[in-house]
Amino acid sequence: MEKSNSIRGAGVSVFLSLTLVVILALLGTMVEVSRGKVCQVHGRRTLRSAADSLLTEYSLPFFQEYHLFFLEDVGKPFEKSIAEYAADTLEPESIFPVRTDLFDLALTDLSVEGKTYAGDQDCRALKEQITSYMKRSIATDAFRKFKEGVSSAESLGSSAAGLEQKAEEEKQAAELDTKVLALMELIDGVSVSEGRVQGKNYFVKMFCTGEKRAENLGITEASVWEAVREHVVEVSPEMKAIVGSGKDRDGIVKKISEVQEKTSEAIGLLKELGKKTGTLGISPNALNILTSNQRVLEDVKTLLQKPVAELDIASLGRLWKAYDTSGIVFDYTGINEEGGGENPFENFRQMISGGLTKLVVKDTSKLSKKKAGCPDQYRRLYDSQEESSDYTKAVQNFANEEDVDFQGAVKDISRIALSDFMLLKYMEKYFSTAIHSVGDMKKRLDYEWEYLVCGRGSDKENLEQVINRMVLMRTVINTGILSASASKRETAYAAALAVVGFTGLEPLVRFTQTLFIILWGMSEALVDTAGIIQGKRIPLIKTEKDLIVKFTDIFVMGKEYIMNRVKKLPRAGTNGFNYEHYLMLFLLGNGSRVTCQRMMDLMEWNIRDNYVKGFSLGKCVASFQVRGSFSMKTKFFRLPFIQKVLNRKLERSGAGTGITAGYLPENALSGSK
Repeated sequence: MEKSNSIRGAGVSVFLSLTLVVILALLGTMVEVSRGKVCQVHGRRTLRSAADSLLTEYSLPFFQEYHLFFLEDVGKPFEKSIAEYAADTLEPESIFPVRTDLFDLALTDLSVEGKTYAGDQDCRALKEQITSYMKRSIATDAFRKFKEGVSSAESLGSSAAGLEQKAEEEKQAAELDTKVLALMELIDGVSVSEGRVQGKNYFVKMFCTGEKRAENLGITEASVWEAVREHVVEVSPEMKAIVGSGKDRDGIVKKISEVQEKTSEAIGLLKELGKKTGTLGISPNALNILTSNQRVLEDVKTLLQKPVAELDIASLGRLWKAYDTSGIVFDYTGINEEGGGENPFENFRQMISGGLTKLVVKDTSKLSKKKAGCPDQYRRLYDSQEESSDYTKAVQNFANEEDVDFQGAVKDISRIALSDFMLLKYMEKYFSTAIHSVGDMKKRLDYEWEYLVCGRGSDKENLEQVINRMVLMRTVINTGILSASASKRETAYAAALAVVGFTGLEPLVRFTQTLFIILWGMSEALVDTAGIIQGKRIPLIKTEKDLIVKFTDIFVMGKEYIMNRVKKLPRAGTNGFNYEHYLMLFLLGNGSRVTCQRMMDLMEWNIRDNYVKGFSLGKCVASFQVRGSFSMKTKFFRLPFIQKVLNRKLERSGAGTGITAGYLPENALSGSK
């Protein structure tokens, strides 16, 4: 009995011992698992602390000048810096003695990826930092007031498109008339392009196969006949003289060659016109007649190459009989021998020949002469760069080639985001214009806003482009006012009649009228722009009574006139647009991506010139992702009885974690991945 009790007591002891071991193993496992979870959190916090410590190494000069945070990705790799910052947390005994380190973590792997550079994603990081910074210093209703101020400019794009379409339609109609005028010159030998009727030396109808009379040549207007009569050659007497004595054979051959050339040009024009010839008062068989005449001239010229003894007057007569000098008749209704007034474009071309800057800037000797190498470098780096608009060329094309292209200068700005507004307000604080300097730092370019608008390599080029664009924009506005005025349209029409009315071609008169109205609007725009550059506020949209340039003034305009007229510009009050406002409109038209890319150029140049020669904003990082793997020594799993129960040795356990670090709050607060 005692033995049985002893065995039972031993069994209970073994059972309790095993139960204790299991309980201890369970408790150790629970503690170890809990410790692992805590160590995983500790590892993530270690990464966060180390990454944030790295972020304190931001470019100090860049922050001092522009109040933006960016970390230069140069020199020591980010991984090494983060590992060094993490070491103090992972190895606390290196700072102060620790008897028992319950964490005992080791960083086994570290990688930095997903770096967001300043210019990535259309300069998103740059725009976000600027927006975040400017929110703290702008009144709550400032954006609403600004949007209301530029709302009147939202329709300028459609106005420019309408103006161009109207001019293009009239130009196409006028071009048809111009080709008719060219045919008149080639076939009838009369020029009506210089304000008067003038006869030409060589033309298709210069060979008259019958009696030398206007009706035999198909010329129905007396003034035209008088202009070309002396150049008309009676074929029969000429051929008789050549056959009889060979007199002046070389002279007549030369004339035939000249007429052949004129005939070829006329055939080419008729082919261009095609079926339109019937609507332009040109004989429908004109092309066939000229083609036949060309063959006649070639046959006559070949025959005249023979010796005089072999020439036959009858053969020459039969050839010339097929030469048609009356089958093509032009309608000269309304043409006038007198006329041809002074064209205002002549003075305008001469006036702008030296550039608009000299016309609208009071003292050009004070303009900056600074230049910058490699302009628009970040735009070229990040974009498949489209060629920048050349507004100087647009003005010159209008003056010289009567080509109307204003839409490039007046882009749609109907969508104005808060970030765009913040960007503009930021620029006011840190970037200079041609009339307002900001800060004491030495600048690569003095006209920084102008560079942001145009992206050219010198202050002079950028200011010139801004001035030309401003003139084009103001031209669209002023032309709209002039076109809406019946009296102004009548004035322009009368001037057009005085210049090209003698042609009797109404489409050409209408096109010239439109050009004169645009020229009038551009002349007014030159005065507006000169006033704006001198610091005046000009109403974005004027009324007819605000216009100060008369049409007759266009003939005498020059710099002195413009400067005198600036003094008479109407007061716009606080709601008027000043120079910076126009630059803002241009920047909004360009888009924030282009503006930020050019802003990067300016920032980089200025930091290089004043602080760090090798500074590269393109290599500056705003945020990045950190992934780390940690190894932890086991504490409780290493107890012999636990290892025996688990039947394995667990010396270390591991965990991985990741964070996103950056300067913006949304980056800094992001969690593990």
